[in-house]
Amino acid sequence: GRVKTYASFVRRVLGVFLAGILTVGCATTTPYVGQGPHPQVTRGIPFPPIDFLGNVLSLPFKLVLWNWQFNSHAISEETEQVLTKYLEHRNLPAFEDTTFRLNQYSPLADLGALMHNKYVAWPYRVLLGFPVTLIVDVLLPGRVFPHGDYYNPFTNTAHLYSDDATIALHEAGHAYDFAEVPYKGTYAMVRLLPFVDLYQEYQATDEAIDYLLEIRDRQMELQAYKTLYPAYGTYVGGYLYAPIGTIAGALIGHGIGRRKASKRRVYYEKVDAALQPLEVEPTAE
Repeated sequence: GRVKTYASFVRRVLGVFLAGILTVGCATTTPYVGQGPHPQVTRGIPFPPIDFLGNVLSLPFKLVLWNWQFNSHAISEETEQVLTKYLEHRNLPAFEDTTFRLNQYSPLADLGALMHNKYVAWPYRVLLGFPVTLIVDVLLPGRVFPHGDYYNPFTNTAHLYSDDATIALHEAGHAYDFAEVPYKGTYAMVRLLPFVDLYQEYQATDEAIDYLLEIRDRQMELQAYKTLYPAYGTYVGGYLYAPIGTIAGALIGHGIGRRKASKRRVYYEKVDAALQPLEVEPTAE
């Protein structure tokens, strides 16, 4: 009975998913408003049944990260604006060719990007890039399945589903990190080794926070500690017994991130107080 019920549920999910693909199309994008269009950014057409399903399936991850904008499948103009401003601040050749898909399912374009990615040698693209792209981008896309925002170095494409600008900057940080290394295929391959992912995730988070410090966006900097530290904690905890280790890592990340944000807030309050002009009492004539 349970097997049949689960099989029926899977058929219904796949039916909705396929209907969404046929309705939305592969490469259709919505008209840009606000900060668009940007040559590196494309946006998928909203499709409520698919987006609602993806949002619901992400509920456990929203709870672990305590972030209701995670995998919301509705990226605002404000989040896109933060991303496009970051793109204007970074100018490495490989990074300038990175594509950012906002809640978009475009399998043919992703497979084409895999074929034409001149920054990764073809053996890496064939042996590693093809199965990764086929599974994650084509067969189990983030438009439905809750594997969150991610950067695919084999297609040089970042896939964004969360309406959280700090997450967008983190994924852009991955792209920028890969743009800086000379052997990108090797850098992608070594992620398969234990603990290398911790280094790469740290680099992406560090780049995002460094950028926020650079532009002096205090509010978003504090938000980054609360969002990216717990996310990093899930990677650390993932090396322990899952899912307990993953949840424990996230909780520790929440504690460290909020403490860091609190200390930075106090620091900024002291800085602002020190910079305020001294009030001089008028002298009696």
